Amino acid sequence: MRLIAHRGFAATAPENTIAAIQSAAEYADVVEFDVRRCGSGELVVIHDETIDRVTGGIGTVADSTLEKLKTHTILDSGERVPTLEEMLEALPSTVEVNLEMKDLGIASDVLDAIEGVENRIVTTSFLLPELRTIREIDPSQPTGLLVSRHLETPITTAVELDCDVIGANYWRCLTTRLVSRAKSVDLEIHVWSLERRLTAKLLECRGVDCISADRPIRL
Repeated sequence: MRLIAHRGFAATAPENTIAAIQSAAEYADVVEFDVRRCGSGELVVIHDETIDRVTGGIGTVADSTLEKLKTHTILDSGERVPTLEEMLEALPSTVEVNLEMKDLGIASDVLDAIEGVENRIVTTSFLLPELRTIREIDPSQPTGLLVSRHLETPITTAVELDCDVIGANYWRCLTTRLVSRAKSVDLEIHVWSLERRLTAKLLECRGVDCISADRPIRL
């Protein structure tokens, strides 16, 4: 079982920053970060729809130009919101990446950005249209369906989308047949977000491939 650094271990460093991702890559097998489109069209690495929580500023990412975003610093870091290209350039080539697409309509540009990157990148999303677009444009690109609490047929949906990975909340994986059903159709299973090693061990016994955590956990 492998360890995913959720937003670069968000509980121990300012999330989704280049420094956090680089630091997490020294410990984790996989680093995870979120991608949105800003108001001037560029893809940027930030989780929320707004900049309020992570920068202390006010406004939505979709309405903010890259120039405006770069006037803010991420709290407790001094860093600016990175573009996807900046993040990819800063990554060690040996670490795997989970890139979560947070907006509709960005899949094609994400593929353009990751073309030629040495890292194995799994493009993940809760947004089914983005996963469909990835598969239509590049059948070889690894994709992962992130399961929302409202999705009633996660395994069927992942298979229909021809995904390589399925990601779900740890509680759902412990209390339903999701893991066994995913294994039966050869889906790689990623589980979020864990704090306790004991929970990780229980999931490992079930056959989970990766766990996502906000802080380093010894596996």
